[in-house]
Amino acid sequence: MSGGRGAAYALLGLAALLVLVGAASAWSGASRLAARGNDLASAEEAAAAFVRAYGGFDHRRSERYAPRLAALATGELGDALASASVDPAAVAGRLSGTAHVESARVTSLAGDAAVVTVRSRQERTRLDGESGEVVSEAVTQHASLRLVRSGGRWLVAELELGSEEPAGAAGARRQAGG
Repeated sequence: MSGGRGAAYALLGLAALLVLVGAASAWSGASRLAARGNDLASAEEAAAAFVRAYGGFDHRRSERYAPRLAALATGELGDALASASVDPAAVAGRLSGTAHVESARVTSLAGDAAVVTVRSRQERTRLDGESGEVVSEAVTQHASLRLVRSGGRWLVAELELGSEEPAGAAGARRQAGG
């Protein structure tokens, strides 16, 4: 009889151990998923911030454009932006623009590297050199950004513009004045 009780206690102990291992595994998995969710959200926000900065240009403050982008980038892209200068034609043409991010989705996440696709609506105005009229346009742009984590921040290492098409029914329109 005592042999049967010993086996029952051993079986009970094994069951308790399996419950503890299962609980620890579930907690560990939930922690990893939460951390991954934070990584996803952080990478998406970093990509969206870059796209907003990329599409946001004001001819009156053109000297701020490249440094603002360079602060959000790294590697060869960051170096190129840090040494870039704005095309004088953009200033002379009174180019201005804003970008509104419609969606940002991580398509790949591995360690300290991520790829994010971003869809944005960009609204631009410029002075038409021939007519002197202000031309406004709205476009939808699709981009893919490769990001790397550096110093606890996600930074853009590569930007690939996928497509751009007129947004809305109006497309480009002319406005009187300037």
